Amino acid sequence: MGSFYAPSDLSVTPDHIERVTLLGGCLFDRWSDVLARKRPAVAVEHAAFDYGGAFTGTDRRCDLRLVQIPLRYLYPEVIVMQTRYDDLAAFEQALARAFRTMRRLVEQLDGGSPDRPTFFLNYPLPQRGALGRLMPRYDPRNPIFFIQRLNRQLSDLANAYPGGHILDVEQCAAAFGRRFMQDDAFWLFGHGGLIDDSDADRDAGRIEPSPPLSTLHRFDVDGFIDILWDETFAMLRTLRATDRVKMVCIDLDDTLWRGVLAEADPETLDPFIVEGWPIGLAEALMVLKQRGILLAITSKNDARRAEEIMSRLFGNRLSIEDFAIRKIDWRPKSETVAEAIREANVLPDSVVFIDDNPVERAAVKAALPAVRVLDAPHRDWRRILLWSPETQVAAISAESVARTGMMQAQIRREQAREATSHDDFLAGLELAIGLRTIESDQDPRFARALELLNKTNQFNTTGRRWSHGDASAHFAAGGAWRVLSVQDRYTAYGLVGVVVMTGRHIGQFAMSCRVFGLQVEQAALAAIEADVGAPLTADLVNTERNGPCRGVYARAGWGREGDRWSSPGGTAMPAHVAIRSIG
Repeated sequence: MGSFYAPSDLSVTPDHIERVTLLGGCLFDRWSDVLARKRPAVAVEHAAFDYGGAFTGTDRRCDLRLVQIPLRYLYPEVIVMQTRYDDLAAFEQALARAFRTMRRLVEQLDGGSPDRPTFFLNYPLPQRGALGRLMPRYDPRNPIFFIQRLNRQLSDLANAYPGGHILDVEQCAAAFGRRFMQDDAFWLFGHGGLIDDSDADRDAGRIEPSPPLSTLHRFDVDGFIDILWDETFAMLRTLRATDRVKMVCIDLDDTLWRGVLAEADPETLDPFIVEGWPIGLAEALMVLKQRGILLAITSKNDARRAEEIMSRLFGNRLSIEDFAIRKIDWRPKSETVAEAIREANVLPDSVVFIDDNPVERAAVKAALPAVRVLDAPHRDWRRILLWSPETQVAAISAESVARTGMMQAQIRREQAREATSHDDFLAGLELAIGLRTIESDQDPRFARALELLNKTNQFNTTGRRWSHGDASAHFAAGGAWRVLSVQDRYTAYGLVGVVVMTGRHIGQFAMSCRVFGLQVEQAALAAIEADVGAPLTADLVNTERNGPCRGVYARAGWGREGDRWSSPGGTAMPAHVAIRSIG
């Protein structure tokens, strides 16, 4: 079940996790044993909730924390058992008290940091409303609705907590099957506990002995905890951007749609043939596009007919324009996938290839061994693409949503580059840059800048990765980040560069591959020098992947002094670049 709910098909790099802290009640009693079987190298500390209203024993050395506020502390059974049904105000007051208590507990929890995530466990809903089938559903007197309101409040608090996220126990319980793990059918009305045989010994003296619950009712609590651990580590992989997918290359015939339709007349095709898994796959691709993953078609087909077929089958739900790159011809797939990778300027290990033909998959594997080739059955493609942590993101930014359009504009720009001389191309590009200064992690541009520093490999002058805490310390010490935005006649590329500065020293310069070769890096250096004065100094450390940026300071006319580069003053602003208030 764990591999079903948190697929590992796209995982390449093992997780590096040394220590996990559990803060909460008896719900965590069996978690350590399950993890010991799954990942014996991971140490677990369980700091119990003391029911006096506090968490104790917080471990600041762990990789992540799981926090569970016992439901009975917020929603004791007496509310249901003793509050009169006709006293609606009393239930509303109980809910307000629970909100205040939850807020107090979260606010007194120390050690929050984006660099060490804190996952708050929400509450599985009761299997049935205690009042009965016909009673009001969306009413605080109904325990299901009461707990839903608590889950919403907890989500808001987690979102505001540094490094806080919700571990969706409720969603996992719904997927796993509540009756296999929840205890509310047997003990309490729904306090969020797990089924066990803990009371069997206390019933030993009954006139008519009863066997333990586990012999009467099939349950699998350890299996449920197992998928919660899988979900925990999947969330951590997403937050760390481990093995992140940046592009999906997909075939058409019998892959995006049913059947080989090359010879079919588009006008006679029945759109119903994409019902079922094809429309599910198409929907998944559109979700990936929203997440900022580029879509590419790599198909042996006639381009015009393929576009007509897609329009007929999918209508306005999916169009050829939703694919940033289209390689529809009769060349080998290994060649077209490699070309798509070059056009997107991504690394092969960030690409997933999907094709129904095992021969084509084998050819791509042989030619491009770093590409992740999906060998799963076609009915599993949607689940793997949507649920894998490697295709998910912690937040969807404006840059993510616009990435396909930016890539299409970049391709048009490169086609224009090939059609004219380099000087004429640059002169007609109408290129403009904007520079802004970030001095705090509260700046709205901070998240995108941090992401860019940590995911950029090719144009990254040191390759350094930054934690949120590192950035905060840099700002507190008087440092700043200069962020670069770029636009040209084709599109606005958004925030594409970060220059890490301490005084007049550039500790790191990272820039998106989308604006390679336009001399915007030299323009940024000239603008910074004009702003803060010369001489500027800069670090440059060679890494395995940063070849494209090793000449950045030399091209700007700077000199090398030992391990540092230094500007003599007067770094030239390229004539084709304007400075504007953008970004």
